[in-house]
Amino acid sequence: MSAAAQDERICRERFSRFPWTIKVWSDRHRPLILGQGQPHWYRQALEIHLHSKAAYQDFVKMNAWGLVQRFLRGEIDVEGNYYLLASIKAYVPVRLSLLQVLGHFLQNHLFQTIDRAQLSVKSHYDISQSLLEKYLDVRYMAYSCAMFKDVELSEQCLQDLRRPGQGQVDDYDSLEQAQWRKYKDAVDFISPQSGESLLDVGCGYGGQLQVALENHPFGKVVGWTHSSNQVTYGSRWLDTFSDRQWELNEGDYRQDDRVYDHITSTGMISHVGPRGLKPYIRNIRRRIHTGGRYVHHALMAHYNPVPLDRQVGIAFNKRYVWPGFHWFTLGEHIRLLERNGFKVLKVQNLRDQYSKTITAWYERFMANRELMQLEMGDQTFRAWRLYLGGGAGPLSGDVNRIYCVAV
Repeated sequence: MSAAAQDERICRERFSRFPWTIKVWSDRHRPLILGQGQPHWYRQALEIHLHSKAAYQDFVKMNAWGLVQRFLRGEIDVEGNYYLLASIKAYVPVRLSLLQVLGHFLQNHLFQTIDRAQLSVKSHYDISQSLLEKYLDVRYMAYSCAMFKDVELSEQCLQDLRRPGQGQVDDYDSLEQAQWRKYKDAVDFISPQSGESLLDVGCGYGGQLQVALENHPFGKVVGWTHSSNQVTYGSRWLDTFSDRQWELNEGDYRQDDRVYDHITSTGMISHVGPRGLKPYIRNIRRRIHTGGRYVHHALMAHYNPVPLDRQVGIAFNKRYVWPGFHWFTLGEHIRLLERNGFKVLKVQNLRDQYSKTITAWYERFMANRELMQLEMGDQTFRAWRLYLGGGAGPLSGDVNRIYCVAV
């Protein structure tokens, strides 16, 4: 058997359980077809183009980190159905070597100090505002999981996901309306008495604060973010309310010693660092009155015997997209909440909602492909395309909303 035939046999065996279709192009005249060929809602195959012998060898060996590096350098192109990327790990063993893990461990296995948190947020959010506006929802610029009416994904729904809406009033299942629904869900759970206060930790552009003031009789709502972009633009959007009703602060919530009636945190918890969840929850408990309600919303890891930092997608995001983030399991979140002053009233899994949210971001991102690539540069564009498209599958991760009361 020739070396090429042996490589092909190895690849076919490795992807024999993969339900859908992957086409791999190298220097041969025909593509290598992998997978079982079952239909997928997006209909297209995932196409991988290997432009060098080294890229070909990395694919045969399934050297995941090498493939990522070569993709970012342009030795590999990936087109077609990016939504299949997140599913590969469920059928094909893909993980980092121990030497690769060591470098990521030294860089990322740290407590999230105030200075480190500021650096992590600014490196992601303080990019060109015009670029963020091209793929986030145009109403709230929310960078966390939305709540749609219908979580089903189909080619038909992609047009609605690409089309910018206005929010609550939309007559279709828009990203803007789904983000409004998420914020409304939180303040409806809190159901404040007249004049009560709300702290939103990691508030972004202040979408939660806007929806709170529009729908409930809060006396004061306060948000904290490390992003100067978010404070600048969010303050303009909140300006329709009396300045006595709100604050949008640049800085760390730990610098605020006030005690609030209620607290929300949507997505920020994933950025407290591998050793930061317990200190974070204790800090939140210090800032909420007994009897106050708290919405704890975070990306979370499935239980996996493979350590989180040995998973190639995690290592990629920590290095190129979300510096400083870390996921914990649902059980870890609940245990620490219950041991540090909270009673859990309800848990809602938003996995399918997250998949649809990031699909909307990817579709809007790719609708502006030429502008994104020009403004970002090719390598950053490739990294963000891999993050958005590769993260849109239903197997990419969980989002859970935990509804609590302080005791």
